[in-house]
Amino acid sequence: MNSPTPTGYSALFTLLAVIGMLAGCSSLRNEVDPSQLGFAASKLVVAGYLSPQDTDLAVKVTRSKTVVSDDSLDTGGSDVTDATVTLTEGNRSITLRYNRPNSPIDSLKQPYYSASARLLPIVAGRTYTLTVVTPKGERATSSCTIPAPVRPTAVTFDSTTENQGRSLLRRYYVLARWQDPPAQANYYQVTGFFQYTTKCDSCGTSQVGATQLSISDNNRGLVSDAGVDGTQMGSGKAYLLSTPFTSNELTNFYGQYWNATVTVNLMSVDRAYYQFQEAVIRQRRVRNNPFAEPVLIPSNIEGGLGCFAGYNNATLTLKLK
Repeated sequence: MNSPTPTGYSALFTLLAVIGMLAGCSSLRNEVDPSQLGFAASKLVVAGYLSPQDTDLAVKVTRSKTVVSDDSLDTGGSDVTDATVTLTEGNRSITLRYNRPNSPIDSLKQPYYSASARLLPIVAGRTYTLTVVTPKGERATSSCTIPAPVRPTAVTFDSTTENQGRSLLRRYYVLARWQDPPAQANYYQVTGFFQYTTKCDSCGTSQVGATQLSISDNNRGLVSDAGVDGTQMGSGKAYLLSTPFTSNELTNFYGQYWNATVTVNLMSVDRAYYQFQEAVIRQRRVRNNPFAEPVLIPSNIEGGLGCFAGYNNATLTLKLK
């Protein structure tokens, strides 16, 4: 029998070391009582947005779901229906009542705490405080100040030609412009809708429709004036329709509709609204990427999670046909 060579000794020692490490791994597995992990209890989650244009004041209250829980027992993530929700401005205060759907007819109603805006008008420049208290002793509070409106100065309709494989497409779009107030931080959300009546000369019928505008920038119409304070600002393109580049008068944009209008909403939003929505957009953008950095969602709710914010909406309508 031949004696092991130096190389053979080295391989043997390596094999024994690996076996020893694998055997030792079993001692690293220990059952841990989830109650000892120190995870925080569920928290109140509050979502509410105030605007002078609202006819109803609405706040949604839920309870977060804990990371470690018994699904058969945990009620986290459910609506909180028994809270006292109060909205205060100065020396005026109102209580928002929970809207509980009671019948199939009410099923479209959202489970919010709500009250008529006539009871506490929302006014630009004023600060409103929200307080949520539950029978369990939980308490969540937040405040927001309503921004002044900034009105859009123009809505522009145009088209661009794009190469789509073997064919050219003409894509019709609108974009909005506005003058940013100088010497202050401003935040905006651009939304809107496209209303139309389609034309069908051959079939003799028409159809009325409406779609929401989808802004083509990375933040879905959410912008700030950082770096462009006091300048003329503009939105991304909101595409309405695509037609073949060789389309004639019957098949181009104007040939598709009896009438068409676009209404742009320029929402002046506060900082809390901007930061919360911007983080949510980034989270949705990377959530299917397992290697993406986690996105922390900011909260301005003391004693809970969520967002309580204010905005002011100004609109401008462009008749296209």
